[in-house]
Amino acid sequence: MKNLSKLAHNTAKFAVVSRNKKWLLVKVFFVLTIYKFLLFVFPFNQFFKEAKNLSYTKKSPSVNTLNTIVWAINSVSNNVPLGFTCLVQALSAKWLLKNHPDVRVCIGVNKSTTQDFSAHAWVIYKNRIILGEQTTQRFEPILEWN
Repeated sequence: MKNLSKLAHNTAKFAVVSRNKKWLLVKVFFVLTIYKFLLFVFPFNQFFKEAKNLSYTKKSPSVNTLNTIVWAINSVSNNVPLGFTCLVQALSAKWLLKNHPDVRVCIGVNKSTTQDFSAHAWVIYKNRIILGEQTTQRFEPILEWN
């Protein structure tokens, strides 16, 4: 019964969102789903090969654009059963912001005496974490690419 009320609540929230944001949520859902599938099928190193001949825009993304894409990724990830991992979210964000070379994906690890080994992925724009910030754990970056 609780899941039914959550579904009704989420449906009501979706109904009041603007048409552009609905389209973005659908687009983000498909990008997240595709990356989840691709990570299941292909080796991870296929995702961070250096891209050649990309034409980046000179214009930086607006704060509104960044916030809207991050909001959409978080909204979809938090409301889909089984969700999407931080790596799927980071790769999707990078793809959605592919025309902006200042957007970087980072992967880090954490190993402490009290916890097991863990890894995390996040997205940075101009030295600020825009997606995947962890306040409870400190991850040592081992890989970063744009």
